[in-house]
Amino acid sequence: MSILGKTLKLRAIELSDLKVLQSWRNNEQLRRYFREYRDFSLGQLEKWYHGMISDDRFEFFIIEHDNKPIGTTGITYIDWVNRHADVHFYIGKNSEWIDNKHAPEAFNLILEYGFNILNLNKLWAEIYEIDNKKLTFFQERNFCIDANLREHYYYRGKYYTSHILSLLKHEHGH
Repeated sequence: MSILGKTLKLRAIELSDLKVLQSWRNNEQLRRYFREYRDFSLGQLEKWYHGMISDDRFEFFIIEHDNKPIGTTGITYIDWVNRHADVHFYIGKNSEWIDNKHAPEAFNLILEYGFNILNLNKLWAEIYEIDNKKLTFFQERNFCIDANLREHYYYRGKYYTSHILSLLKHEHGH
């Protein structure tokens, strides 16, 4: 299944994408914002991939521009009974994380997918205190901070607060 936007396409992650995902995930500029603290081997990513595609609680996509991968997005930890899930994305190309060109469109596509295709009622995200760029990005799109988990995330010798944000379907406005 592909999700088409004006300039982007979201498509399922394939085994052939794992090398580019590995380069993004092992990039220190990006990794500081991930839950994982270590480099991933290709074998570890293959194990993750096979587990993810066989679990209906995970929907992962490659973000493509001009048929080239530029990032990834997904909806994970889907709770089918309570209709909520974790939403995430990033632009891995050139270590951009969030840009002004592709991030807004990619994010809107994944929100539309979650709310209107999967019929979820709430999408939530965990964003670390050190990730001001993403925190601002989400808040500008009507995500509200539901909770702060004090000193919840450890990075380079210091503990940081994790913010839990959410958006309800009726707040999305599409």
